[in-house]
Amino acid sequence: MSNTGSKTEQTDQNEESTTIEFLRKNPDVLMSYPDVFGSMTIPHQSGGVTSLVERQMKMLREENYVLKKNMDELVGIARENEDLNLRFHRLALELIGTDQLDDVLAMVQNQVQTFFYTDFVSFRFLPSILDRKNRLKSHYLSRESGILETVEPWVLSRKPVCGHLDNKINRELFGDNVNVGSSALIPLFHTNDLGLLCLGSSSETRFKKSMGTIFLQQLGELVSIRVQGLLGL
Repeated sequence: MSNTGSKTEQTDQNEESTTIEFLRKNPDVLMSYPDVFGSMTIPHQSGGVTSLVERQMKMLREENYVLKKNMDELVGIARENEDLNLRFHRLALELIGTDQLDDVLAMVQNQVQTFFYTDFVSFRFLPSILDRKNRLKSHYLSRESGILETVEPWVLSRKPVCGHLDNKINRELFGDNVNVGSSALIPLFHTNDLGLLCLGSSSETRFKKSMGTIFLQQLGELVSIRVQGLLGL
């Protein structure tokens, strides 16, 4: 009896495989037999049944919903990128028309805070950067801060650093009374290593290690060229 049962089960599996393979190769065959097609049912996990047509329609609606959602997300990203490009263009024009370093620093801080939707923006220049007119006095990194060994490699890396920093570094970069949950540190460099443009957010998820940084890099390059030119380096 056991042998017979195994043979029957094997035969059923072979027939099932043959049928599936046939339907894969001839997907339109059921359309030639509408009475069979219409009477086919698929059991639900809940115990009910539904017709094959209904099941296919449900699957198509679910797939369309996912596709629409993905498309809406892509359109949203495209609009955000277009908006950023326009803001970059306006910032570039204003930087070109500004001849005072103090005005440039204030303008960048104000506009970056707006178009990157961030809470805090600050400049931190390396102590080695010479400013004969003493305009960077409040923006220097202190040699006594104990974070220069951490910051200098970030500048040399030429790549924005995003994510969470410890409280000591946050205090030196943004100030004592600022609660920073996440940050993006943008290296400032051209022919000289200048320092960092620091973006901070009270949200811990605003700036992540995995986020794209192409706009941050472009911002750093744009600001670096103008600042270095006005410093006369």
